[in-house]
Amino acid sequence: MSRVLAVIAACLLCARVAHADTVETNVRQLANQARADKVRLASALALAKSRDPRAVIGLADALTSDGEATIRRVAALGLEQNVDARTPEDARALALDALEKAAQNDDDAKVRSTASAALRSLDGLRKRKRTASANSTAKPSVFVNIDSTIDQSKKLPSGAGDKIAKIVRAAVDTTGYATSWPGGLPTQKDLAKGNAQGYIVASTVKKIDITKSGPQTQIACTLSIRVSPWEGTDGGEKWEANRAASASGSAKATTGNDSRSIQGGVRDCLEAVTENVTARQVVPFLKRLSGS
Repeated sequence: MSRVLAVIAACLLCARVAHADTVETNVRQLANQARADKVRLASALALAKSRDPRAVIGLADALTSDGEATIRRVAALGLEQNVDARTPEDARALALDALEKAAQNDDDAKVRSTASAALRSLDGLRKRKRTASANSTAKPSVFVNIDSTIDQSKKLPSGAGDKIAKIVRAAVDTTGYATSWPGGLPTQKDLAKGNAQGYIVASTVKKIDITKSGPQTQIACTLSIRVSPWEGTDGGEKWEANRAASASGSAKATTGNDSRSIQGGVRDCLEAVTENVTARQVVPFLKRLSGS
């Protein structure tokens, strides 16, 4: 089973047309699992020499998803060379998370070793999360309500919606914003009393297409994530100009024809989109809204 992490047409607030360039071309080629290994490897090597944030994101995606160990190892080396204090925070966080995951879980010992070495080299760049004491009842200054996943496709496997919400929550947690409130979800009065900004982030599975072709099944999925101000359990969500947005993305996965493989492919497809759209679109937008 494999998945494609290159999310198609992720968009927040406004659409823009990007002119094709070398970095963009290499990112697309690296993400395309249908390309020959030597083509993807050449793209990874080229991106390793670039400090463009798109190169960082492309290498991070390859490190977590490419089926060829040599390419994953080159991606880890490329991230070590590319990432520094000038790298945009969202791209840097994505790279460090990919390295940490590879260092712990990659099937190949050389990839694990390379990722571990890269993490040690970049250790000072990870933003440390502030922790409160166990007995603390301090109210957060920014609270983000992670809403339940909506399934418009009617094809979502069991537990997949919870997993999507968990991925979104984990990404928001890296910002230091609170996703839980002492005593349960706050009311308007609770937010006002704590002088806290409130936002809601909600994911919707828009479409899942499953197409069987010979011994394989092609899966295409589309997910949208909306962000808007939130005024507590009794105030609800408000769609305000310049303070609300919707990001969307699509991805594809190839798997076997049995039911278990297809469900796994659907999960992989949706998790890929969720990780990408949340890190590249939702989290940066929340930071702009909260002024951090």
